[in-house]
Order: sequence, then C-alpha cells, then structure tokens
Amino acid sequence: MKRRIPILSTASVFFIALILLVSCGIGIPFNISSSITNKSDDITLSQDQVLAKYTIPTDSITIDNLELIKKGSGPSLMLFYTVTDSRERINFENAFSLTYKKSFNGININSDEVLTVNDYTLYRFSDSQNSRFQAPYYIATADTPTSPEFSCTLTKTTSVDDVSMVDMNLSFVSGSYTINNSSILRRYTGDSFETTTANIRNSSFPDYHIGDEQSVMYIHIYAAVNISEGNFYNIYWTDLVNLGYIKL
Repeated sequence: MKRRIPILSTASVFFIALILLVSCGIGIPFNISSSITNKSDDITLSQDQVLAKYTIPTDSITIDNLELIKKGSGPSLMLFYTVTDSRERINFENAFSLTYKKSFNGININSDEVLTVNDYTLYRFSDSQNSRFQAPYYIATADTPTSPEFSCTLTKTTSVDDVSMVDMNLSFVSGSYTINNSSILRRYTGDSFETTTANIRNSSFPDYHIGDEQSVMYIHIYAAVNISEGNFYNIYWTDLVNLGYIKL
C-alpha cells in the first residue's frame, strides 16, 4: 500500500514563508514621518552658521519603528554641499527623493557626486581625516535609536592647515549623537575649502560653480537623515533639506 504524502499548496507555502519573514522582522518596512528643518529658536545663528533640527512624532507607531533599528547604526545624519557664486538656492530636493529616497525603498549614498541638477552637482562632505561616509555610519549617528531628535550647527572656521582656507565645524546643540571620525568637515577630497577665486580657476574644482568674473562664493548646505540597518527590509531617508548658505 502506497503512503499518501500531503502536499502543501503554493499559497500555503507562501503564507508560511510570509509569517516567518514578518516574525523575524525581515518583511517589515521602516517608515516614520520624521523631518529636518533649517530654522529653530534654540539658538541665535551667526552669518557663518547654519542649523539643522531633526524632529519625530511621539506616537506609539513611531516608537515601535524606532525600536527596529540596530543600536548604534541610526538614525544617521548626512550633510551635502555645493559652492556657487550666487545666493540662489539650487533645488536638489526633488531629484534626491526620486534617486535616493524612493518612497519606502531607498538606496544609500556611495559616491562623492550625489546629484546633478541643471549642471550643478551636489557633493557629500568629507572631513579632516578624508573620510568617505557610507551607510549605516554617515557623519553622525544617534546613540539611542529611540531618542534620535537633535539640533546641530555647521560653523565656518579657519582651516588648521592653511589660514587662507576654511573648514565647516559640526557641533550638536541638543541630542545625543556620536560624530563619526572628525567634526571638521571639508570638501569631498578631504581638503579645506578654497576662498580665493583665482586659485579655483587655475585648478580642478568640480564642486565649485564659479563664473569668469571675480565674485563672492557661497557654500550651500543640505541635510538628510538615513536609517538602513535593523529588523526591517528597506532603506529610509527623510526629505533632503536646504539648510541655507555661508559666504566663503
């Protein structure tokens, strides 16, 4: 007599696999309504500063999502820049959402050249140690995933390597974040920011968009927060936010 071996239907197998994935957290998408703003009443800014303030809702769904993050890996702050001879803001925000945020399933930054819009290119900052910031440890990371709110400033300072050049110094006004490597942020090459237009025109500075005439230069600074490691399957970005500009 032949034994009858029960065969599970394809639908049953899929259902069981789905339960296993969800129970392990792999099938859960991470998504919260957090945001960065460039204005705050926390401090009075100088002309040589910009401020980023990260806020999250306090509802139980948000907290449950934050508890899925691998401790020490996020939320993680990333900062970007471009240098122009105009105070006019370049709209990188829409392209960032389409390229990196992608609704529920974004991708991580893995290139110095982040975006190009109308011949203007957005670059990721490096630092005085010539770091190449990549996920999940971008420029600064929350010490506790469930308490990720912060306010931080980026301040123009004289370069320690050359007094004719400048750096951007990152400092947290509130929130508990670890700055990965150095708080002294620099061009994508690890070099300080050049302030003499003649030197720029005689060399290769793709991150500087300067006309032929002698002109004032401005560094435009952008920020976004990333979450990419934990008990979920997707990569999360906030919207990219323009923090303003600082005169070089």
